[in-house]
Amino acid sequence: MNLPSNAFQPPTGIDTDSAAEKIPKLQAQQPANADAVDMEELHSTEDDFRRRSPLLWRLTLYGPFAVSIVATALLAVLAGTKFAGRIVGAAALSAWVMGRFIILTGSEAAFLDFSGPLSAEHLFLLVMWMDVMTALVLAFHIGFLFRIPLIGTRVLALVTDGHFILDAHPWMRRATFVGLTGFVMFPLTATGAVGGSVFGRLLGMSRFATFTGIVLGSFLGNGIMYFFAEQIAKVADRDHPVIKYGGFVLIALITVILERRYRTLRAKYQSGELQQH
Repeated sequence: MNLPSNAFQPPTGIDTDSAAEKIPKLQAQQPANADAVDMEELHSTEDDFRRRSPLLWRLTLYGPFAVSIVATALLAVLAGTKFAGRIVGAAALSAWVMGRFIILTGSEAAFLDFSGPLSAEHLFLLVMWMDVMTALVLAFHIGFLFRIPLIGTRVLALVTDGHFILDAHPWMRRATFVGLTGFVMFPLTATGAVGGSVFGRLLGMSRFATFTGIVLGSFLGNGIMYFFAEQIAKVADRDHPVIKYGGFVLIALITVILERRYRTLRAKYQSGELQQH
């Protein structure tokens, strides 16, 4: 069951309530003529999906976690625990700090060299893996996430992000699939596979269409980062300490600046300083 493009309404503030308590309050804050989403209906679509396709429901919810654990264990056996540890560390750094920018920090090591630092190829595949696994869970189970403490509140914040970006770029609503792909390509924490799952539902897309758009957007966005990493390698030694660590600091700085600028604009949008369409 697809949701209409205006199904979600952005939260007007952040408080200490749980996600389950916050949702009805946010709905009550909407204007009388607003087409606010019925969260029970959203949850019912999740329950309906579980009844209609129990195997697919379980595979998409539990499969990504199980496959990722098995893949990490295989890496530890085949490539060594040190390499597997570097992969896990890079995954955490990408998830919490750098996003797909981490691809730019890859070394010039050969792809099959597991003894040294991670190459740009390793990091490209790692970020793609993370995006695909995340998309499998979120694109198919976004309604389930609203019930989880802390995570549900974060998803509500992403709803505001989606509305803000749709208002800033109305063509995305008209283009739908292309809009989702472009949304996921942009390197912000509000975008990517997590934000793309919410964004796809804002656009009224199906689970499979949302998943496909996220994977395509991730591939293109990560591919652009890999391309720049290869261009850097042509003009400089990526493994030189100045390039490696200086570049890391520069990328982190760019990430912080982009995030701060985005959050400032989003805050203005929420406060009404920016026109909401």
